[in-house]
Amino acid sequence: MFLGSMLLARPFSIEDRHISILYTCDLNGNFEFDHEGRKGLSLISELKRQEIETIFDNKGGVLLLSKGGFFEKGLNNASFSLMKTALFDGIVLSEEEMNYLENNPNLLKLNLPILSPRENILDINSEKIFQLNGINIKMHNYFIPKRPHGEKETIHLNLVFPDDHNEISKEEIPEEIPVVFFTSEEKSSAYSYWSNVSTASCPSDNSKIGKIKLVFRKEKLIRFHQEFLPLNTIDSNRSWIYPHREVLKELQRN
Repeated sequence: MFLGSMLLARPFSIEDRHISILYTCDLNGNFEFDHEGRKGLSLISELKRQEIETIFDNKGGVLLLSKGGFFEKGLNNASFSLMKTALFDGIVLSEEEMNYLENNPNLLKLNLPILSPRENILDINSEKIFQLNGINIKMHNYFIPKRPHGEKETIHLNLVFPDDHNEISKEEIPEEIPVVFFTSEEKSSAYSYWSNVSTASCPSDNSKIGKIKLVFRKEKLIRFHQEFLPLNTIDSNRSWIYPHREVLKELQRN
């Protein structure tokens, strides 16, 4: 399904950096694929593996991100190691998951790809920087901090997973850096009138995953395209996805 794109009138160059961002929202423990082989965490992981194979000569990269509740409510049988096994690069925890980690700090030994939704006693960061072949992408849980005076950090793109109960003011957004907000569909137009801001709607259900395709040239974003990818649905024209074996094994152990 075509959702939206930004295209500048420039042909592709062999020097371009191609970056794909796969993302989910509020998985809530819906990890198992059903009896017809649809949906499921192992399919999401396999999609990332396939996407990595499309990056030519390592000129770019692929990120798999998530926001909202990753596990089901109550954290029954929550296996936090799945976050790494399933190849996630960044997961903004829910408040319940953050509370659980604070009560079980030994889980941090797993070196989880997590971001905190708030200040916390474990010093888990609320932002993370990914370096993909010369392109630096910063993922935030809510605010975009102003760059401190004298800071040498170069960021080429901000990815922001805001709390839907709060609004972000224009003054909080550095105008010189492209920003992508991951929001619910009803919030997707809230920031669209700001020139350096794009929005990415969260998938409305767990039968699909969001995808953003980005192209950078000389560290500048020149192309942006968003779509939803179905996870093994009959009406899809995509090839059938077979589950990621390691993720499937861990799901079966749990």
